Amino acid sequence: MKFPSIITDFDDQDAYKFFMQYAVLKFYPEAKVKYSLIVRDPAIEFPPGFGELLKEQIHCFEEIQFTGEIEGYMTRKNPWFDAAYIEYLRAFRFDPDEVKIRQTGGKLDVIIEGFWHKTILWEVPLMACISELYYRISGIPDAVGPNSSRWEEKFRHFASMHIAVIEFGTRRRKSKLVQEKVIGLFLKTAPETIKGTSNVMFARKFAIPASGTQAHEWFMFHAARYGVRMATKMALEKWVETYHGALGIALTDTFTTDVFFRDFDLFFSKLFDGIRQDSGDPVIFAHKAIAHYQDKKIILPNGLIPKTLVFSDAIDTFEKISNIENAVRNKIFSVYGIGTWITNDIIGNDGIRIKPLNMVIKMTEAKPDEASGWIPCFKLTDSPEKLTGQPNIINNYIHELYI
Repeated sequence: MKFPSIITDFDDQDAYKFFMQYAVLKFYPEAKVKYSLIVRDPAIEFPPGFGELLKEQIHCFEEIQFTGEIEGYMTRKNPWFDAAYIEYLRAFRFDPDEVKIRQTGGKLDVIIEGFWHKTILWEVPLMACISELYYRISGIPDAVGPNSSRWEEKFRHFASMHIAVIEFGTRRRKSKLVQEKVIGLFLKTAPETIKGTSNVMFARKFAIPASGTQAHEWFMFHAARYGVRMATKMALEKWVETYHGALGIALTDTFTTDVFFRDFDLFFSKLFDGIRQDSGDPVIFAHKAIAHYQDKKIILPNGLIPKTLVFSDAIDTFEKISNIENAVRNKIFSVYGIGTWITNDIIGNDGIRIKPLNMVIKMTEAKPDEASGWIPCFKLTDSPEKLTGQPNIINNYIHELYI
């Protein structure tokens, strides 16, 4: 069994990866990192031969290039990128040797290792490739036609709720075809509701914004480089030095939201346009965020806080959105980053919804420069099931954070 290349476009990639890559090249060009695939659902079994087929797909990445069309789009839409970075992208080639794959029974191990500025681009397309390959081997069809009316109904419901949505579903999509179809249907059905996509390729094709800022790995690396107590402050400072106020949504939960707010002082609170919630209870987060901005006196005379809260953790029911809106409406602006509920919401002919792969790829170790050794990385978050890192390391860092 052999499949054609699943990932074929250089910008079939989430925007935040390019944004972080640019900052990494500026500040940490010598840094090396390791990433690992983490399958959070132990019941997931990869079919026999999956690992070998994935290796074939990985080698196809060597052919992917930064084209003139992509360059024209990215230079128009990202004025902060300098000429040196564009030249870097022209020369960029994926190196399959950076990715090690091993399958044992139904379990899949994937390790990525190399210079951070290079390996940073593997996570998103690799996960999209794993997801689509899994469904292809399993013989699960895209079923675009039978599901289109359901998707349209969902998008009309979004519109009736008067919310703003950004499509965040590249990493665990059913397929590239499904992602393209649902974005197209969303734009046709509720054009005022969809405010963009994280995927640069589809942003380019549909002429909508490519949205994103930084991910957990940005903060995780800074903990390895500067120590956990300085990590949030240094990560935010380096972001500001890179973008000077642009790309102003800050991720909050890498070392828990409470720790984030401790370091998110008046300067950062005023400078950043808003913050993103990615774990824990979104309503509790909303109340904390509103209280934080009120405490900093960042509030208009009419009581509205001129900041945005982005909710991106498992937004998969209308009830969850309604509960969040009840907490934030007329107090602070809200945006919903929705992933698999848009790009992997497929009901088969048997009436059963297919199960998205509950997986992530996370940084596990960092070597900040040539003189450093390998330092374990970790992520706490506000949801215990999302903890990443060695238990003894996590316990040491928790103690250090809360001294």
